[in-house]
Amino acid sequence: MSTSAASAKSTSSPSSSYGSGSYGSGYGSGSSNWNKDGYDSCVQQCVAKFGSPSSMDMPPSSTSSGSSGSGKGVTHTVIVAPTQGVLRYIPFALNASVGDTVMFKWGANNHTVTKSSQIELCNKTSDKLFTSGEQNKDFTFTQVVNDTNPTFYYCGTPTHCQKGMFGIINPPNAYQQPGSASNMMPSIASKNPSTQAGWSYASNATSNNTAAGNWGMNLDMSKMPDWSMPYMAENILFTRSFLAMNPESMTQDGSVDLSPLANNAVMLPTDVAAAARLNNAASGTPSSTSSGASSTPSSASSSSGGSNGAGALASPRVGVALVAVVAAFFAL
Repeated sequence: MSTSAASAKSTSSPSSSYGSGSYGSGYGSGSSNWNKDGYDSCVQQCVAKFGSPSSMDMPPSSTSSGSSGSGKGVTHTVIVAPTQGVLRYIPFALNASVGDTVMFKWGANNHTVTKSSQIELCNKTSDKLFTSGEQNKDFTFTQVVNDTNPTFYYCGTPTHCQKGMFGIINPPNAYQQPGSASNMMPSIASKNPSTQAGWSYASNATSNNTAAGNWGMNLDMSKMPDWSMPYMAENILFTRSFLAMNPESMTQDGSVDLSPLANNAVMLPTDVAAAARLNNAASGTPSSTSSGASSTPSSASSSSGGSNGAGALASPRVGVALVAVVAAFFAL
């Protein structure tokens, strides 16, 4: 949300153009638990270990619950966890213009939307704070965008942010710069087995969909905290897999439109990176060893209550959804 977004009142609920280039063909020289024979071999291992993609329906939403009002522009939908146990905001990143509305819809229980700074991702900011408080499935929370400054937010439920549940509105752009996701991803993946697994899965999923495979390539990762970089990479990769599995969500100009998905169940990719991270933790294999990542995230505060600004995305009005949902879920 913009740094000057209005405060929201929460109540309980009844129930760009893409830049050119790619990541390249290799992961780097780091060690990994995954077979080096190629993407297909790795993906087969991932699917065998963690399961195949699933098709899911979301029950209809109930009444709207929290709001800072409604803007005069486009409404962008962000799903707060598509299903129980999936700790992601969907989309992970979006571009919004002044006057647009960002509508957060809960797909699972016990999550928050809480504004943070870029440096302290897992702590509430003191600068024009907005927070939903911890809410459950079908809760709705809206914010109107009053400027296009990058805005970071996270889930304040303990440990969720540290596991990668954070998102960005109007993310910084690093088109063809060293700090872009496309340039930093190989090093991150080479040092993190979970990121490498997610990259292999996404590369296989997007092999016939260049637009989906390039999503997020220009996002600026250079100023993100070291600990968060693998999680940011995995959020980007998960988004790519979703777009490839639901190609009707991408328009000819590369922007993303949820409406074609409203009448059908949507394919939700397997969260291979998260599963690999858990597997590595259980086996004692380090899952996050990115260069210089000596710092750790702060404890999450439990809340109560291309050419545009983000050249990584397809359009100033992108709204990527990573959730299996029926039409009623999007209706107020």
